[in-house]
Amino acid sequence: MKVFIAYPLTDNPTGGGNQFLRCLKKQFVKTGSYDENLQNADVILYNGHHEIELVSNLKSKYPNKKFIHRIDGLQKLYNHPNDTRQDIAIEFNKLSNGTVFQSSWAKSEFKKINFAPKNSTVIHNCVDEDIFKPNSKKQLNKKIKLLCTSWSPNVNKGFSFYKLLDERLDFDRYEFTFIGNKPNNIHYKNIKCLPPKTTQEIAKELLYTDIFVSATINDCCSNSIIEALSARVPVFANNSGGNPELVRDGGLLFNNVEQFIEDLERLRINIEFYKKLIKISNIKQVANDYIEFFKCI
Repeated sequence: MKVFIAYPLTDNPTGGGNQFLRCLKKQFVKTGSYDENLQNADVILYNGHHEIELVSNLKSKYPNKKFIHRIDGLQKLYNHPNDTRQDIAIEFNKLSNGTVFQSSWAKSEFKKINFAPKNSTVIHNCVDEDIFKPNSKKQLNKKIKLLCTSWSPNVNKGFSFYKLLDERLDFDRYEFTFIGNKPNNIHYKNIKCLPPKTTQEIAKELLYTDIFVSATINDCCSNSIIEALSARVPVFANNSGGNPELVRDGGLLFNNVEQFIEDLERLRINIEFYKKLIKISNIKQVANDYIEFFKCI
């Protein structure tokens, strides 16, 4: 079975969808399941609301091929109630023979708005293991190093929460670094902010990180959380969206800043314990899950 991914992949620093699909394509190529010549492909995998004209034309030209839609999260929950991308993606789904949701939470939330395509499955994202190596260091930094990354400046990525941490965290004991894009009106006094970095640079940062922090809200399948877990860095995440089903026992969840401050100490003194409990799917498993789903359609 041959696959073609209808998505404008790039090597530049960008969002999670591009990062994951690049990784998936690499694995398909490695196993001989990918074909750059879409005429030879049995499956056209398309994503979210992207490449509508291309995919529509391909559907008209190759009606007997299998069209699989990997759908993004609920933009009206995750971004803004007026975000039209969610409606566009739902309409775009009508071209598909099968649908891949990125988390059970996303599938459940879509069902609440009466979007429940018949042929569907849930497959979490994963990362390129050639890039994200396990963090094997045993010795903690003198100051516990907290890291957060986000390509998107979306306010629901948790920037207001980080503002509270900027005011209340004990920075004599903790060092907090944010890498990525943030809203222009958000400024921190104690949190160190760095511009977006490449995937390889993020992977290197994780090698020296003690705890990864994510305050993202209604995120269906956070690639930044998956990157941290793949590097064997315990995650402290907001109890929201798909975060719980990603983190599982490989860290802790919080509901408010008071709980964060209190439980951060518990996580700090048990870092090695939580490292051992991290469970994350690798690219071989995920790519195989996609292939098996394609076969079922």
